[in-house]
Amino acid sequence: MGKRPKEHIWRDNFKSFISYYRGHLKLFIFDMSSGVANAVFTSLSPLMVYRVLEALPEKDFSAVASGLAILLVLAILIAGTQYIGLRWGHILGARVETDMRDDFFRYLQKLSFSYFDRTRTGHIMSRMTNDLSLISETAHHAPEDLLLALLTFIGSFVIMFAINPVLALITLIPLPLIIFWGGFFQRRIYRGFREVRQNVAEINSQVENAIQGIREVKSYNNEQEQVARFENVNNSFLDAKERMCGLWANFQSGITFLVQSYALIFIVAGILLVYWDMATLSQLVTFMMYSSIITMPIIRMVHFAEQTQQTAAAFERFREVMREKPEIVDMPGALAPAGLNGDLEFVNVSFKYPGMKPEEPEVLKNISFRLPAGVTAALVGESGAGKSTLAALIPRFYEPDAGIIKLDEYDIKFLQQRFLRSQIGIVQQTPFLFDSTIRENILLGKPDATEEEVIAAARAANIWDFIDALPEKLDAATGEHGVRLSGGQRQRISIARVFLKNPAILIFDEATSALDNESEALVQNAMERLCRNRTTIIIAHRLSTVKNADLIFCLKHGEIVESGVHRELLERKGYYNSLYTMHTF
Repeated sequence: MGKRPKEHIWRDNFKSFISYYRGHLKLFIFDMSSGVANAVFTSLSPLMVYRVLEALPEKDFSAVASGLAILLVLAILIAGTQYIGLRWGHILGARVETDMRDDFFRYLQKLSFSYFDRTRTGHIMSRMTNDLSLISETAHHAPEDLLLALLTFIGSFVIMFAINPVLALITLIPLPLIIFWGGFFQRRIYRGFREVRQNVAEINSQVENAIQGIREVKSYNNEQEQVARFENVNNSFLDAKERMCGLWANFQSGITFLVQSYALIFIVAGILLVYWDMATLSQLVTFMMYSSIITMPIIRMVHFAEQTQQTAAAFERFREVMREKPEIVDMPGALAPAGLNGDLEFVNVSFKYPGMKPEEPEVLKNISFRLPAGVTAALVGESGAGKSTLAALIPRFYEPDAGIIKLDEYDIKFLQQRFLRSQIGIVQQTPFLFDSTIRENILLGKPDATEEEVIAAARAANIWDFIDALPEKLDAATGEHGVRLSGGQRQRISIARVFLKNPAILIFDEATSALDNESEALVQNAMERLCRNRTTIIIAHRLSTVKNADLIFCLKHGEIVESGVHRELLERKGYYNSLYTMHTF
């Protein structure tokens, strides 16, 4: 499938951008109306000055007084409409930004794991913060500035042609040059701003990695290496920014020269026309006022061009994410049965991660086995054998390339993802805790759980005694990634939320491999309690979590090479026995 033409992308982006105004149509109309009024009042001000100047030679002081009064009213109205535009226009932009950020975050939740595998978190954060903030400014300024500039420009020239067509016609001379100059730089400026935004994303990504890994950085005395890496991306940003500054300076200085030429044209043409009796001094003064009014929308359009180019680059990066297609979606008519017993079966399942080269071997090859409901199975094998990958296929974090995975005779492809994942509880080696309270981290398993249910889950996970001894109890903060807790405490909190979830199937991915003996005993006890009457898959290296399993599968290079119970596998003197002998699990 070929790439979409650029004009199609621009058109789609424009339609998408405009669609965000629909939810705020009244506010948009209110803001635009104030812009129209501001343009009208601004265009009328020099006309009032012209009438006052024309009335002076006739000594018509009543006309002079009324003209000055109208000028005062116009000044008040201009200030009032400007206030409306500044306040409610920015509010409009903020609301559009909020809607975009909501859509962006919601859509991120739909994307498959493969997208996050290949995309840096810093790049995602850059799109959600920097890019959307820039888009917010344009959402306010772009339509208002464009409308205000056009109306002011057109209105001023209409009045100028009515006063003196010859002088007005002469002042149109710089316009074709301004249009040509802007068009010449448009594409270059767009590419420059896009490069700058990409470099900002790289900086965010580098900072994120350095901060999240600060303990490793310090423990390995790696500060200077991190500083050097940051300097590289920071200097790349500087180079892109400097190129952009040079490009923009060329564009801006050319526009400024052409805009300033208006004043010179007014002066030279006005003097000559006055000398030839083709214009009056009052007309010349009025045109001088209009020259400043006309240059304002031109300058607005210059800034509009800059902002539009930046925003086009930012919005394209936003749309790149929104155009990503989730690789795993619910099938039409996907099912959500009343419940699952937990009977699990793999039938000739093979898998490679998205993005792997064709010549690379499959991660899983022709995997077939069946686990009756309530059975505890262990997956063992050397690192990289495919154990965690196999477990990740069960909740459809990834889709197998071939074969079928069944739960209670249902092909999981035909089950709703939310339902399927509600039936599966996962405890990882290093569980993720949100930077929140213990209560909120446990409630992840069942957001509407009662206080009694949370405490019961904490007791079952052997963590309640620790929580109850804390001054804030369940409301104690866990810190970022649970940094205020020990590894065993984090693990037991993750088990507590699985207790709350009450799933039919459990997956323990090396849940005790990183714990000390005391913590392992507490976690092991909680795991045994949690496993009762549930289909359980244990990925482990430690014998204590494997030998009592109802069934053990040995994986090697993505294939099941042995299966059976602990004693039986030892007696075979095969692969499992060699793993056991080498103490590799």
